Amino acid sequence: MKKLLFSSLCLLSTLFAFSQISIVRSDVFEANDTIPEIYYGFENDNDCVATQEVMPENLVFGSQSAFPLIMLDSAIYYQPSEIDPNGVFEAANCAYLTKEEFMMFLKIDEAKVELIGLQAQMPMSETETIDIKFDETVALYNFPCEMGNTNDAIGTTMDKRPLSDFQEALGDNYNLVSYMYDTVRFFVQVDVNSTFDEFGTIKFVGDSIKNGEYEYLREDLKMITFVDVQLRQKSNGNYVSAGTLPGVPMELPMIDTSFNHNYWTKNNKKPILTIAYNFDKSSIHSMTFRYEYTSFVNTDIVANLNVYPNPTSKYINFSIDNCEDYELYIFSTDGRLINRSALESNNTLIDISNYRSGVYLYQILGKNNTLIAGGKFVKE
Repeated sequence: MKKLLFSSLCLLSTLFAFSQISIVRSDVFEANDTIPEIYYGFENDNDCVATQEVMPENLVFGSQSAFPLIMLDSAIYYQPSEIDPNGVFEAANCAYLTKEEFMMFLKIDEAKVELIGLQAQMPMSETETIDIKFDETVALYNFPCEMGNTNDAIGTTMDKRPLSDFQEALGDNYNLVSYMYDTVRFFVQVDVNSTFDEFGTIKFVGDSIKNGEYEYLREDLKMITFVDVQLRQKSNGNYVSAGTLPGVPMELPMIDTSFNHNYWTKNNKKPILTIAYNFDKSSIHSMTFRYEYTSFVNTDIVANLNVYPNPTSKYINFSIDNCEDYELYIFSTDGRLINRSALESNNTLIDISNYRSGVYLYQILGKNNTLIAGGKFVKE
């Protein structure tokens, strides 16, 4: 009995010690950071693959061949003053652009990460932007983030403009709309619900500098973003969604709900892996891996591809049988797009004499951004 009790205590102490990974301020991005990403997923937002088909046993991740779209990208974090010259978001000390092209303004300190507001393109305008500041900041993370911590936060904001500001955009419809309405109101609500619900080890194998095994703390995150453009009725002062009116050139209200698992590790600035699920997590839309440097995917997914000479100092040739209007993308190892060229013949010669010496990544895409091949070469 004593041996059993002692063994149980040892096991509990080991688990307790391992569970002590926590995420603090120094583990999170800040202004001027650039974080390379590899995105595996689908072009269509509604396409998914069954979770059981792509989630590996024991979280050992290698090739992600089940996803047809593979793209290199970089998460870039800006000084707010670069994009907010009027100081609307004066409390913010970091900003970044989402895939939906919202510029998010954050305040990050030793205690928490808060969403101050956002900047977006003005509806029905190609050039003007609108600054939307939340009535109260939205707490995204409270440090330290530890196993079992939960966070529920809601932020709302509204911005009103006279209807006359949109006379040019409404064109011939302006007289009719202005007869019934006098004010445009932009309404935004963000609802964040997260729980740090799992810890353990995650392993990466293949062609990446981040290969190895890492302790992780998993965040189960649900985020709902609600955006609406509303018009105030002259007759009673009530607001109605512009989406109810005929001829509005956008679908309103816009509601985006995301269900993600974020695998946080120490000293990586962002989750080393983010998995985007459907609502019940039975299928996966995308996986985004974040590495210190990326070296991309396996070479020669398609047969009869030759990339030569490699290494090279001046020219590199891409030779591929049965070339069918493929596109070639060349990236630096920090995720920047260096070259985009159409492959219109079986042999395409690329001049890289002006490239800096080092490793470069390439991908060849076919129709619908289907990955044909990917790999790397060295510029001497």
